[in-house]
Amino acid sequence: MSVFLGTELDLGLLDRFDKRISTVVIATLDSKQQPHTAPFNYLVACDAKHIRVAIERNQQTFNNLMANGKISLAVLEEGDLAFSIKGDTRLYREQMLADAGMAIMEIEVAEVRKNNSTAYFVTQGIRIRHKNELVLLASKKIFQELKQG
Repeated sequence: MSVFLGTELDLGLLDRFDKRISTVVIATLDSKQQPHTAPFNYLVACDAKHIRVAIERNQQTFNNLMANGKISLAVLEEGDLAFSIKGDTRLYREQMLADAGMAIMEIEVAEVRKNNSTAYFVTQGIRIRHKNELVLLASKKIFQELKQG
């Protein structure tokens, strides 16, 4: 059941983003207005109204956001957390210092909904593991740049 929570992230969601919640699924619309989804984990909440996400510039998601700016995030995480966040994006930085192939998009939160089921509990989110130490170090630099802006 979907429940409208408002137009800002609450303290619980801000805390989850601050703890670098696992992976979220981002949905965008392509040029034919068809949905496109992709997993992302480089997200940082700047405040209750803004989330920054690092996106590779050669991805369909980036192209879709540059074309129309509409975005929806599905957040599923342990503790029976199931939320959707809708908003509009703008290009915040065309090229990251930490990874020249990535850009930073900033999401302005327009709607937050709780999407818990009455039939099941969310016991964990989508988990990832870095393939090696170099990737882990690069990931830390990306998160640092997202936080600093």
